[in-house]
Amino acid sequence: MEGGKTKVPTHLSYDEWDCTALFQATIYARSFALPDSKGHHRTLGDLYEKPHKLPHGTFHATVVSPGGNTAETFALAIDQLRLLRNSLCHSTSSEINKPTFDKYMQHAKDAFKALGVKTDPIDAIGGLTESDFPTEEVRKLKQGIKEETRAYIKFLEGVSADIDELRVLTTAIKGKVEDTASKEDIAMLEQKIKDLLVQDEPGDNLLLAL
Repeated sequence: MEGGKTKVPTHLSYDEWDCTALFQATIYARSFALPDSKGHHRTLGDLYEKPHKLPHGTFHATVVSPGGNTAETFALAIDQLRLLRNSLCHSTSSEINKPTFDKYMQHAKDAFKALGVKTDPIDAIGGLTESDFPTEEVRKLKQGIKEETRAYIKFLEGVSADIDELRVLTTAIKGKVEDTASKEDIAMLEQKIKDLLVQDEPGDNLLLAL
């Protein structure tokens, strides 16, 4: 906590924290700050993450401290998970190739081991095959949704064209009958035209008003 404020959702249970909360509560928290070579207290991220200056999209080559520093190992492992999370969440593709998948699994396992966390869940995910991730089925579903959307848009465009034609027709008819018809007759004519615009769709009635 700094200046009486914190980005950590302390009002929530640990079980409800997301990745961002975890990072804020550990490598970016002043609570775990340690003195640097000049005696100034800095966060674990400042001490052990920033000096690496990793290029965007890359990962730590190892999450184990070269000097056996436990705090550094923990910081690197947690930051590795942060980098993994960013790569997955910020990806522009919904697919991932096998080599990249295997690399991510290894990074996650290394980080978990360094933190003393069991890797059983990761091993289970790593043991899945491509058939367990039916990307082709997902692609077909997306294509089906696109086709249905296009068909509906085309239907609406057709209805819109019909409405425009009816509006022109209404104006023309009104112009011809205004001299001889009463206001009640004109109102009745407009209502009948509106009734014609009721389009019956399966399971739904769409009223398109003038």
